[in-house]
Amino acid sequence: MPKGFQVLRTLGQGGMGIVYEAMDVALQRPVALKKLRAEIADNARERGRFLKEARTVAALKHPNIVAIHSIHEDEGGLFLVFEKVAGETLHDRLGRGPLPPAEAVAVLRQVAQALDYAHSQGVIHQDLKPANVMVSGDHAMVMDFGIARRVAETLSALSKVEVVGTPAYMAPEQELGGRVGPAADVFALGACAYELLAGRAPFPSGNMMMKAQKSFRPVSELTPGLPPAVDAVLTRALEPEPGARWPSASSFAEALARSLS
Repeated sequence: MPKGFQVLRTLGQGGMGIVYEAMDVALQRPVALKKLRAEIADNARERGRFLKEARTVAALKHPNIVAIHSIHEDEGGLFLVFEKVAGETLHDRLGRGPLPPAEAVAVLRQVAQALDYAHSQGVIHQDLKPANVMVSGDHAMVMDFGIARRVAETLSALSKVEVVGTPAYMAPEQELGGRVGPAADVFALGACAYELLAGRAPFPSGNMMMKAQKSFRPVSELTPGLPPAVDAVLTRALEPEPGARWPSASSFAEALARSLS
């Protein structure tokens, strides 16, 4: 473990590596300590690429983005020190069913503001999904901007085996390996919005043909009481062509709010 941190418990293990709850001893503040997989830490070229992207993400300062406090390298590995956020992920919240429309809009507006700010700084999330959004009361925060995707791409390059991201939320152009811009995050936000309102993702299997044909049930058919106007707003967010989507995350979130009012 990096010096100056006391590990309290293991929070989980995933594609990025192991995540610990820890205490910054000097500042006496709780943090989330992520130890990156050895495949990245032990490869000088990939470690350098990863650190460059991590430093770019660490420069993001926004109330709806989980901050990277610092990056540590030592003989024990490569560690990212994240702000420790209370609450639960949207994925966990969805385990209790769809969100009421007003609650869904409140969360989506905050996520959209985080995305638009990151886009203005040249950073694309590339792996937005309910599991990467923390909610505590009425406050939402987005995690892992670009970081999780960089890990997946690095592992793919090193192993020569394709590492799949999260197809259920992934824009078609990203899944096909094309040029990815802010529109890819708008697509993912649209998929998240659909799930918050319907309790299920529009493309649960991530099937590319279904995305290309916009083959998903109107959310107004799945959740009684939702106006049909919401379907058109979601359909535009989930357009297979990037240029046909809403021009920004916030323009989508505000249109969705109007359709639900």
